[in-house]
Parts: sequence; C-alpha cells; structure tokens
Amino acid sequence: MSDCQIILHLTRQDKSYMELRPTQRISLSQAVLDQLLARIEDGSIKPGDRLPGEYALMRQLEVGRSSVREAIRGLITLGLVETKPGRGAIVLAGMRSPLAHLQTQRLSIEHLQKWEILDLLEVRESLEGQAAQLSAERATPPEVAVIRRYALEVERQIAEGRTYFRANSGFHFAIARASHNSVLAESVRRLIGEVRAYRERLMREIREMPERDVAEHQAILQAIQDHDPKRARRIMIKHLRSFAEIVRNLDRASGNKESQERDRTRVPVGLRTGTRGP
Repeated sequence: MSDCQIILHLTRQDKSYMELRPTQRISLSQAVLDQLLARIEDGSIKPGDRLPGEYALMRQLEVGRSSVREAIRGLITLGLVETKPGRGAIVLAGMRSPLAHLQTQRLSIEHLQKWEILDLLEVRESLEGQAAQLSAERATPPEVAVIRRYALEVERQIAEGRTYFRANSGFHFAIARASHNSVLAESVRRLIGEVRAYRERLMREIREMPERDVAEHQAILQAIQDHDPKRARRIMIKHLRSFAEIVRNLDRASGNKESQERDRTRVPVGLRTGTRGP
C-alpha cells in the first residue's frame, strides 16, 4: 500500500471524515449572476431599484464588460430585470418570465443562453426558410456567386482550423439579401449576431459540426442555383434544426434530466416524428 493509500485509509477511519466532491469551475458571468441573484433574494436590491451601471459593476466585481452583460441578460431572461432607456436595468416587482419560478435554484448562464438560442432558432426557421425560398425565385447570377463565395470561404476557414462564424454569417446574410426583401434581410442580420459567442464555442467543441455545415451549405446553394424554392426552404429549415439539435444534446450528454424534459416539449414536430420540415 502506498503512502497516499495509507493516509486515505486512515482518514476514512476518522469520524470527522466527510465525503466531498471536487468543486466546479464557474464562469465570471455566472459568478456575477449569482451575486446579483443573492442580493435580489435577500432584499438588498428591491423591486424598483436600479442596478449599478455596467462600469460600476465592472469596478466593484473586477470583471470585464462581457461578463456583466451576460449576467444582466440572464436576469432579463428570468423576468427579474428590465432595461429602460435612460434608466438602465430596473428590478421588477412582478415576475414576467416563465423561467422566473426557478430564481431560487442555482441558475446557469449556460442554460439561460441555451433557451435564448433555441428561441432565436425557432424565429430564424421562419425568416431564413422564407429567405431561402425567395432567393431561389429571385436571386440574380451575381448574387448566387456571392452566396457561393461565402460557402467556399467557410470551407477554407475550416480547412485552416479556424472558427468560421464571419463566413458562415456572410453565407446566411447573402441569401437573405438575395430575397430582395430589405426588411427580411435586416431581420436575419440582427438575429445572426445574437448567437455569435455560443456558435463559435460549438464550432470548436463539436467535431462533426463543421463538416455538417459544409454539406448543408452546399445543399442550400444547389437548391438556390436550381431555382427550386420549396427545396431551398426545406433544406434551410433542416440546417437550422440541425444546429438546434446540437444545442439540445449538450444537456443530454451531461445527464441533465430536468433540461432534457424541457427540451422534449420544444423539439419541432419534424424532429420528434422523423418527418421532414416544411
């Protein structure tokens, strides 16, 4: 028996021994969210109070701006805080979010972001499915060439081992612009920017994601080149649902049963039944 094993054996005979689990690392944004939640729960910050501004929180907590912003977004998602022009972030008296009943539990920035991403992807299905359909009907040869160029740029960035969010965004936005609907194009542009940090992380961590993106981009491009609106719409929706399924599977892999049950009710009908999207 090694010295280490002897010490461990003797320690277990001691009545003061406690079975402890390793501590978990948490992000800075999670730490900020936890502190703000604690102040709200213990009444230090009351309904109607204005939270300190971003720079004040950065100084007090010694964290960066992005950590503060993510924590504030978490509170907004929970329905505990709202932002008002000229007043900043205000603590609400009533809870306006279906997630707010979870406020007394330990809340994860990761999960809040996940729910937001899934909401955004549901909206993007409608908008980008329509954009792909209209692009297949209306795109000019130069516009198709731009879409193709971004698809090739995605492949090049992947081959060089780089994250490819910018090229990927360019691909989706080029399709939206080729719809010749300026409102639709601007809506898509804004929504794409909302998922940047989350998607860049998944691009690095999910090995099959880049290869899947390349194949699905090529299928979308081919449908637009073939002027097949229905196929373009169907493949675009399938592409976005593929991303949503990766997001859901993050919790399935970690065994988070509560989150799995929530996600089951959110899975699009086409994914639950095995049927294809519209």
